[in-house]
Amino acid sequence: MGKSNLYNTLEIPGSFLVPGFCIYVLEIIKEKYKWFYIGMTGDPHYPSARAAFHRISGHLELSKRSTQNQLRIALKEKLGIVSDDDLRKITIKMHHYPIEGFTRITDKQLDNETVQQLKLTPAYKEYKKIQQQVLALENALIFELKDKLLNKTEGVALRTSLVAYPEIYKSIIELVNNG
Repeated sequence: MGKSNLYNTLEIPGSFLVPGFCIYVLEIIKEKYKWFYIGMTGDPHYPSARAAFHRISGHLELSKRSTQNQLRIALKEKLGIVSDDDLRKITIKMHHYPIEGFTRITDKQLDNETVQQLKLTPAYKEYKKIQQQVLALENALIFELKDKLLNKTEGVALRTSLVAYPEIYKSIIELVNNG
């Protein structure tokens, strides 16, 4: 058995484990080819933002009923990667762009009644303000880079001058265009 088959190592920076807003880019590498997938954390319906590592695990969920596994679906439908042997031939690199501003509003279970109560609070309004900025950034990136992405959505055009977090926008554009 060769060294490369003996074991693999996964190193996870602690920031990937902390719930919060972020934009992430998944870079899928197979031989000399690269594809990209752009996503975000920050739920549109509940005041929560999963950790980046939680999101990538959701993207790779095997369950057919999962609503989180958009990358797994794209690997199958766009790249024909379906078998375990196919998966062994790829590498996924996650680029993580944390965005400040997420704070837990409550430790309660986020059922509909609790969320309706929270919607009346200043903390929820601040959450939604940042969540909408992160969503707009994700949409602008997907729109700008759609021909190079595995994303199923096409994004939304946004004037660059209106994009919140312009450093992140520029960095991701360069990453994907130079990939």
